[in-house]
Amino acid sequence: MPRTGLASIALVLALAGGAVSAAQSGSASLVSLAGQPAPEIESGIAIGPRILRPSTAPREPQLLFFWAHWCPECKGESPVLARIAEKYRGRGLSVIAPTRRYGYGENGQPAAPDRELRHIVQVRDRYYPFLRHVPVPVSDANYAAYGVAAVPTHVLIDRDGIVRLFQPGRMTEGELDAAIARVLEP
Repeated sequence: MPRTGLASIALVLALAGGAVSAAQSGSASLVSLAGQPAPEIESGIAIGPRILRPSTAPREPQLLFFWAHWCPECKGESPVLARIAEKYRGRGLSVIAPTRRYGYGENGQPAAPDRELRHIVQVRDRYYPFLRHVPVPVSDANYAAYGVAAVPTHVLIDRDGIVRLFQPGRMTEGELDAAIARVLEP
């Protein structure tokens, strides 16, 4: 390989390594809405209850749980989220669980939109029974508006509509509990 080709490869690897270490150190500015006004959630096709708009209901803190029907990490977090939802329901926290279609259903087989939607409902009912009572908007627009590139992703929004937590990946019950308690403080 010519020397300039090796130099180019070395430069790319050095830049990539710097980006990785910056991301690992927390200094990378990845998409995060923390501290910003929360985009409005699009209802899209709603599974379960419809989303109440702030104009028709008083604003309450919201926990958004972005998930996917194929995501084992999301399914593994379901018991934690069920306990959190139950614990804070009477204290003014609403849970909304946006998801989207990926073009396939059971066993990774390609699926038409209506068939995939039925699969999403089956997965919700099997792995996330607590989501039967919360809005589950199915829309690509919510993923784009929030910059969600990985599932699960947790977004916590305060009473003023400001994002206070934007966390891709699983969270422990203690981490969620602490973040929610801070948002619910008067």
